[in-house]
Amino acid sequence: MPETVLKGEDDLLPARAAELARFAATLTAAPWSITPEHGARLAAQGLGSDAIEAATGVVAMFNYLTRVADASGIEFDYVSPLPVFQPDRDREPVPRPDRASWPVVPAEHRRLPGFLAMAQAWRQWREYVFDTEEPLSRRERRLLAAAAARECCDRTRADELADHTPRDDRESLLDSFARKLSRQPWRMAAADLAALRDAGYPEPALLHAISVVALQNAESRLAMGRGLTAG
Repeated sequence: MPETVLKGEDDLLPARAAELARFAATLTAAPWSITPEHGARLAAQGLGSDAIEAATGVVAMFNYLTRVADASGIEFDYVSPLPVFQPDRDREPVPRPDRASWPVVPAEHRRLPGFLAMAQAWRQWREYVFDTEEPLSRRERRLLAAAAARECCDRTRADELADHTPRDDRESLLDSFARKLSRQPWRMAAADLAALRDAGYPEPALLHAISVVALQNAESRLAMGRGLTAG
């Protein structure tokens, strides 16, 4: 089954698995295009609201984990039963719609996953990643999150952070880093971190920058997937 998903051969999967795979692919590549119809198709396969919530949380979290791995250059150093995945580094991201077409997600859907242990862990990590003052300032964190939200077409979060746009070359570098990691994580290379180092950011700051961007991508997808699959 993993090989089938990686090859994009969803039609060869059982109907329930195929619908979940399509939902995960859409929420990952084009979160702005998730609609209540996606939720209806999942429900038609016997997935209740809790199951859809769990699926959305898993997809959101993997959008965090893969960006951390892509930006930091993490390689597996253990044997895995999963097939080796080689991304097409030349492929283009899904075209992003104009801002006027960005979806509006109701405020009640901008909350943490509805599972106690996951919500508690997520809340603690969010507070640390978004609100810590060192080794990145709070403004730098907001700048990174704003760029990530815009690349996700997350209207609510982008509006919340609208004042956080680059003021100088150093901030423009952070903005560009966040945009690339958000929209084209498969193209991240050692040179992207080297540019931040050359601008004076120490190693701990690089890890924080990666985490901020990755977490905003996860939270945007969590909100958009939940809000737009709701019937």
